[in-house]
Amino acid sequence: MIMQPLDKSRYNEWDKFVSENGTVFHTSWWHEAWGVPYDIYALMNEDGEIESGMPVYISRFQSMPKAMDLLGIRGVTKPPLTPVNGPVFKACIKTSRPTIYSHIKNEILCSIQSLPKMDFYDFHLWRFCNDLMPFMWNGFETQVLYTYFIPANNIDTWQNDMSKKTRRFLKDARREADKEGYSDIITDASFEEMGQTFRETMRVKNFEVSQYSKLPKWWEAVKERKAGMSYLIRDKEGRPSCASIMVWDNRTAYSLIGGMDSTIRKDSHINMLIFERMIKDALDMGLDFDFEGSSLMGVERFYRGFGGEMRPCFRATKIPSTVVYLGLKAHKYLTLHRKRGWVSPSL
Repeated sequence: MIMQPLDKSRYNEWDKFVSENGTVFHTSWWHEAWGVPYDIYALMNEDGEIESGMPVYISRFQSMPKAMDLLGIRGVTKPPLTPVNGPVFKACIKTSRPTIYSHIKNEILCSIQSLPKMDFYDFHLWRFCNDLMPFMWNGFETQVLYTYFIPANNIDTWQNDMSKKTRRFLKDARREADKEGYSDIITDASFEEMGQTFRETMRVKNFEVSQYSKLPKWWEAVKERKAGMSYLIRDKEGRPSCASIMVWDNRTAYSLIGGMDSTIRKDSHINMLIFERMIKDALDMGLDFDFEGSSLMGVERFYRGFGGEMRPCFRATKIPSTVVYLGLKAHKYLTLHRKRGWVSPSL
């Protein structure tokens, strides 16, 4: 069984399929909003209905040193601000556990077999595509990451799980808002205004900003689909102090991008009011709230303090290109393995 590129006239059908079986990040409109070349690969059942599939977006390897861009290396990866990619398939209708596991394995194996030949493949798998064995059988390296999430059914109890420090910081943030004259949270700010904080945060944290020019168009598409909300707090002079964007699908709301004025970054907790509001809004909609975990120690500690449950996330990569493989291994050795000392346990 091999997936074939889906005719663009059926992309609305694909998006409906994804709304029932995947995430907002698998939809065609999400990829379209980024203005990137992509295809939807799909497998049909006997009735001509979509049985499984995956978006195939081809670009540079996001973990690759910029110097290697000159080699023109391209592979299957994911667009900016896109936490997950890879296969989407219907749940097994049988109830036997071995049958369910076999169904998942076969769907993933079919997806891998359908991939075009590229220099690399990089999949961040969503939680129902959680069997790594088919990837390992096909020569992929696997990695376990994690995120924190707050289940929708914790709507009345989630605040009880917060750390004492986070509770204290939230109280400090409310007092700070009153004392310094910060505005209430605004949900209809322009992207241009929010973007001031996003750009500053990207600069401070050394995030790649090459795709920043595409963000306004992407945000317009999200708003048009009623799949997201913005949050902004202004200072007493009306300047943007902090902002965030949350997007959602039928199951989960995700915190995707945030920013804060660099002049208050070290001393202010005002952005915690936005996270509190986003969590409340998500749970009120009957959705899980996903912090979209970070490997940055300070950010991970911040997310952890809200008391969400830890959920593993799986990444599978395969690099057939010898040049790319050796370059990435050298880069990883120089930036990770040669680090001196150990991280302090006082986190």
